[in-house]
Amino acid sequence: MIRLVLPDTPTLRCEGGALHVGRTTVTAEARVVGALDGKLYAHGTTTCAVLRP
Repeated sequence: MIRLVLPDTPTLRCEGGALHVGRTTVTAEARVVGALDGKLYAHGTTTCAVLRP
């Protein structure tokens, strides 16, 4: 969390996507920004293991 989100906070937009997709791992990131002003409210990253049956 970067900024506090309250009931009167303007509309927010989440932007995210995969940065790398491999055979065994995937990395991704996302950002929550103000829809009108583009201010950053939160961000995150993840690394996931790909398990095949």
